[in-house]
Amino acid sequence: MCGIIGYAGNDNAIPYLLTGIKDLEYRGYDSFGIGFIQDNKIIIKKDVQKIDYVITKYRLYEYSSNIGIAHTRWATHGKIEQRNAHPITDCNNEIAVVHNGMVENWDKLKKSLKNHRFISDTDTEVIAHLVEEKLHNGKSLLDSVSEIFNILEGSSSFVILSLKNNEIVAVKKGSPLVFGIGKNGYFISSDIPSIIRFTKKVIYLTDGDIVLFNKDHYEIKNVLKNDVIHEIHEVDLDINDAEKGRYKYFMEKEIFEQLKLWSKFEDYDTNKLKECISLIKDSKKVYIIGAGSSYYASLFGAMLLRSEGIESIAIEPQDLENYSRVIKKEDLFIIVSQSGETYDIINVMPLIKENKKIGIINVEGSTLSRLVDIFIKMDAGIEKAVAATKSMMNTMIIFTILYSCISGKDFKRDLKLLNLNKYNMIVPSVEEILEKVSSRLATESEIYYTGRDYAFPLALEGALKMKEISYIHAEAINLSTIKHGPLALVSNNSSIIAIVTPESEKLAINNLEELKARGAYIIGISQRPLEQFDVFIRTVDGGIFSYAPILFILQSLAYKVAVKKGLDPDKPRNLAKSVTVK
Repeated sequence: MCGIIGYAGNDNAIPYLLTGIKDLEYRGYDSFGIGFIQDNKIIIKKDVQKIDYVITKYRLYEYSSNIGIAHTRWATHGKIEQRNAHPITDCNNEIAVVHNGMVENWDKLKKSLKNHRFISDTDTEVIAHLVEEKLHNGKSLLDSVSEIFNILEGSSSFVILSLKNNEIVAVKKGSPLVFGIGKNGYFISSDIPSIIRFTKKVIYLTDGDIVLFNKDHYEIKNVLKNDVIHEIHEVDLDINDAEKGRYKYFMEKEIFEQLKLWSKFEDYDTNKLKECISLIKDSKKVYIIGAGSSYYASLFGAMLLRSEGIESIAIEPQDLENYSRVIKKEDLFIIVSQSGETYDIINVMPLIKENKKIGIINVEGSTLSRLVDIFIKMDAGIEKAVAATKSMMNTMIIFTILYSCISGKDFKRDLKLLNLNKYNMIVPSVEEILEKVSSRLATESEIYYTGRDYAFPLALEGALKMKEISYIHAEAINLSTIKHGPLALVSNNSSIIAIVTPESEKLAINNLEELKARGAYIIGISQRPLEQFDVFIRTVDGGIFSYAPILFILQSLAYKVAVKKGLDPDKPRNLAKSVTVK
């Protein structure tokens, strides 16, 4: 997903745009570009380098303008080249376009645009020329984008800077956009972190919304519905979450922020869960839908519910079509998404439009948060590293609290135990072991993660983290099925990360013996050492939240391995924070 920010107002737009887009660099980091109006012409500066490089190269802070747009690109269409960086202009440089998403019918549209000069390989450029044609035929900017809205297929939110009237128009179609109302101007952005430094008053845009604004006023209309209410919301986010502080990388910062979040949950208000619990108990079956880390959290949540006799299954969104003929109207769906903009999930929501839906989502006002009947905020704050940490942890904690309310367990007692013991996880002795283990893993070409029962979703997540940021092939193997094929992968000195919980210890020991017999090097994560471990990483007791310190260790290991390999853990290659296109 690409990053977009625009500003029109009485202040100099350049500092707003540069500061804001740097807060969105985690959303797209292949290239960066900025467009603004100066001396009655649109000036474009862009390159395939990092934002700071481009700022220095073009001395961007020396410019002044009261209106402009900026974009950080994650390539989906067209190679990573300067000519494909945004903004993209029309033939006469009268409009500049930044785009988040994909125009699926770009090829057909391009062929229909006669007498136009295309200078990029992007699907975005057809938007510029389509609008150009409408404007040349006498249409206003607002009418022009309204008419092409239904022509564009796919998720295609875009923002246009127009020279004619010093205006910006933004179109919300699939990919997220939020409108900000500042003291001296207006903002448009693909994500709130880029504008909360400047304003906390926002309007969450919905599909079909078109916003036209200049430095003095704005207007919003919806081309799909006439009854859309555009309320102004006050954003409750901490600006410190958008800054690294004393940490070198956001991922390290966000891993350690989890320790503070555990304490916050001690005061969790369970009253807001009462309706959810009632829906869960009354449902015929509970489906939990998530993608990536959210899917692994969903597996964990489904296991908890099944332990209370509630029929529950976790599925990935692309598989929902396979279940469509067996879904009953009494079935409940729990939607898990950090961004609330996950395309895979949004795409299948029509299949369950008649069913009750609970959303465990981090971003209030996001598309999915408005499609569910009950919204539960993850409360993870801003998460800027591409690899999920806080959002995964908080989702599992929320599932545990739901489970506790259903089962009658005192989750606050166990949270206090977790928070009391957490300081034993960050003592020098544990840090030394993590450094030793990560040094070994950084030289590996493959790593295996194992666990039984509730530990298996943790193994899946640990392997995913290692793959995402260290580029080492990592695979999770359920210890209970290791003899059904996976054991063939184990050879002398194979690195095995074994997650052993007190509940699974007795059965796990036998499986670990089989691994040791084949020469495996076993890195044990457990509350107590086992003789089968070659290296022991001690975790701590947190009662029903004992998975939390294990997840912390798994995240820390992946982070340390990536850094030892000289990689940027915040921006893994080929990956974006939110998957908002097919």
